[in-house]
Formats: sequence, structure tokens, C-alpha cells
Amino acid sequence: MNSKVQLRILIFILAAVGIGTMLTKHFQIGYPLIPKQQIPIWTIEAKVTFQATGDPVKVSLAVPGEQARFGILEETGSSHDYGFIPAGNDPMIAGFYRSVIWSKDQAKGHQELYYRIDVYKKKSAEDVELHAPEVHPTQKYSVGQLAVAANEVITTAKRHSADSETFVGQLIQTLNNQSNQNAQTLIASAKTDLERARLLNTLIINGGFESHLIRALILSETTTKQALQPIIILIDGEERHAFVWGTPKPVKHESTLAWQRGGPSLIEVEGGKNARVEFSVVKQELPASFVLEQASRQREKTLTDFSLTSLSIEQQDSYRLLLTIPFGALIVVIMRNIIGIRTTGTFMPILLAMAFLRTNLGPGLILFVIVVSAGLTMRAYLSKLDLLLVPRISAVVVVVIGIMVGFGIVGGKFDLQIMQSVTLFPTIILSWTVERLSVLWEEDGPKEVGIQTLGSLVVAIMAYAAMGSPTLRYLVFVFPELLLVALAVILALGQYSGYRLSELMRFAPLVKDNKEGAA
Repeated sequence: MNSKVQLRILIFILAAVGIGTMLTKHFQIGYPLIPKQQIPIWTIEAKVTFQATGDPVKVSLAVPGEQARFGILEETGSSHDYGFIPAGNDPMIAGFYRSVIWSKDQAKGHQELYYRIDVYKKKSAEDVELHAPEVHPTQKYSVGQLAVAANEVITTAKRHSADSETFVGQLIQTLNNQSNQNAQTLIASAKTDLERARLLNTLIINGGFESHLIRALILSETTTKQALQPIIILIDGEERHAFVWGTPKPVKHESTLAWQRGGPSLIEVEGGKNARVEFSVVKQELPASFVLEQASRQREKTLTDFSLTSLSIEQQDSYRLLLTIPFGALIVVIMRNIIGIRTTGTFMPILLAMAFLRTNLGPGLILFVIVVSAGLTMRAYLSKLDLLLVPRISAVVVVVIGIMVGFGIVGGKFDLQIMQSVTLFPTIILSWTVERLSVLWEEDGPKEVGIQTLGSLVVAIMAYAAMGSPTLRYLVFVFPELLLVALAVILALGQYSGYRLSELMRFAPLVKDNKEGAA
């Protein structure tokens, strides 16, 4: 296999791995491709109150798990002098019968316990996963007056319906009919909203359809003292329809968090009485990358174990700049090998671009021109002293530092920020630039110095625009595998050996003359 084939295979592998990993992180984990994208977060606090009787206390509260529309960022429990056992993340029970437990050897009087959970809305547009069955079989109303009333209501609803959805709608309308004796008999046994929802669920199942009851929290804006709302989920093949008591048409549940699906009671208290649960909800929006990173750690995703966000803030800031350098190198390759712009040194423009990122472009350009001009003047004088190369460069370094110190003193004296920022320039880079330009001046004259200096500044400005782009910084930090794509492009450009754009423009008159001569 010759080198060209090997290179093309390598380019393909690098690009495929880089793009494939990025798309995997985007579609499977949900990392956004657009910076500053926000994801809504709801912080929910459940306040449990009860009266302790002076005996050992054990409190169990049903809590939600991962769902198709909502994921969990963090959950905690707090209370004074109580032991707390979290629900855990067992995939066999997550989202079904999760519960947290508080315990204490002895308590008396009014008690308050708090459970807090942060949930976020997932990107997935799948329907809500509400497949959990009831633990306790639903009553069938097989005998007695309730059975007769239930059969009559079900028969009436079926006679006026065409499918499961319209059947449930007819049931609700019939139960709301105060002149229907059978409906009133059934409702008399269901005093609360939860009992009425259980009644409706029983009638649906007795009618031959599949459904189950959930207790849900409506996530909208910030609310306090909110209670769980009982909702009936009608299962119609692959479709799910949500019904609430009193409304014959299905309700939307995009912002409905299923808090409890089947299982035992919402709250069970041993050693206490008169237990109540109130919910408070606070909505906020956070950067999508942060939210998904936290969520992935909660689920122990493998891809995020090697994420740069696990580093300290100081290290993250350094890598944000470091990861953009290969794209600055890509710009240099394009400008030199494809466009044909001549620069002072191969990667001098990248170093200048990094300096401009610290000083800002305008002040950086002005200071660069001033310092380099002063350095060239001093270098011209030193060349007349017939110094050797190393002492001469060292002398230029000292002179450049002296110039920078002078600018800093003057800037500090007169509060000139532009002159104080000269210290952000890399000293060795400026010194070496002065030395290279002075040698070039001696060998090729001032015109070539002007061309290469201008070319270096043009490429540096383009690299500065790319490396300073918030979008690029975000993408390469969240998707560092894009470096493989940049490497693949650089390797592909390395095969180009044709005319550069500047050469085509240079020889265009000759081509025109040849065509005219042939004519």
C-alpha cells in the first residue's frame, strides 16, 4: 500500500471518528451544537409535616424517577436530627416505585421534613413513559349496588362511544350528570379527587380497556403549596391519553411530571399522624452543556467520564484557548498553501493571534507596530557593531523588554490602558520577530519585510477572529474530538501541490497573452 492510499485512509478514519463521536454525544447524551442554549430546570421541594406521637418514627415518601420527558439532576433530603435514606438509581425500579425514607429513634410534636429534587426537560419528544401497573388490583364491583350502577354507567358509555378515547369521555360526562342516579351512587362513595380518579380508572378497566392512575405535578412557573393532581392514563396501543376528572377530552401533559405511578401510598408514617405533603416549584434556565454534564454524571455515562468539564475552572479556561490553536494552524495552512500569502515564519501569525486575544485586536496591532519598529531601529544599529548571532539576539531581547517596560511605566503614569497592555505580548516572540525581520531586511530589502509583515498581520487577524469565536471555543471544548477533523483537513490540504491563488493571479496576464497570440 503506497503512501497516498495510507494517507487517504488515515484522513477518512480521523474525520469519521471525530464527526461520529460528536454526533453520538449530541444525539445520545444531548449536548447542544449551539452555544448558550438554555434548558429549563425545575427545583421541586416537598414539605412533609406530621404530628409525632413520641415513638420511633419512620417516614416513607414516594418520589419520581427518570422519565422520557424529564431527567433528574440532583435529589437531596433534609431535616433536623433525622436519618435519611435516598431512593437510589436502580434501573429496575427507577421511575416506578422509588421512595425516600426518614427515620428517628424518638420524636414528639410537630415535625417538618424536606425532600428536594432538580429535574430538567429532555430534548426527546417521545411520549411520557407511563407503563407502571398498579400494585393492588383494581376493584371490579362484582356484587352489590355499586356493581349494578357501574355496569349501567359502562353500558351507557359504550353505547355512545366508538373507541377507547371516546369511551372515557362518555364515562366522565355520565359521572358529571347529576340527574343520573347510577352515577350519583358511584360518586357518593368517592369524596376526594383521588378517590374519584380511582373510580374512573376502575370503570375504564371494567369496560375492557387498559389504564392506570398516576399522581402528577404540573411544572409551569414558580408556584408554592401545590398539590399532586391525579391523572388517568389511557393506554391505546402505542398511544397514551391523559384524562382528569371533570374533563371529557384528553389533556396535554408536556409539563406533567409523574410523581407517583402505582405502588403504595404517597406517604407512609410510622410513629406519627395527620401527615401532609406540600410542593413548591421554582423554575430557572441553565446552560444546556452544564445541565447535560450533570445529568450524565447522575446516570454515570461513560463518555462524560473523560470530559474537560471535570477539570478545575482555571484548567478549563486554559484548555478553551489551547483547543483553538489547531484551527488557527488550519487557517495558516489555507492562507499559505492555498492562497499563497507570505508570512514571517510558519506559525508566527498564531502566536500573534494569541497575543491579540489578550490585548484585544486594535491595541494589539498598534503596540505590535510600535514595538517592532523600535526594535528594528535598534537592531539596525546593533548590526553595525558586528556582533555574533546569539549575543545579538540576546541584546534585541533586552532592548524589546526595555521598550515594553518603558511603555508600562508611561501607561501607568498617565493611566493609558493601551500602553499598559503591552506586557501581555510574549517577549520572546517580539524579539524573534524583530530579529527575523532585520535579517530579511538585509537579505531581501524593506519591500519584502513589508509584504511578509503585512501578510503575517492579515493571517493573524483571521486566526484571531477564529480562535476568539465563542462558537468555536464552545464546540471544541464540548466536542474536543473535532481536533481529529481539523487534523484530517490539514492532512488533506498537505497533498495539494497545485498553483496557489496568488500565483494564478500573478500569471493571469501571461495566460491572456497566450490566448491572444494563438488567436
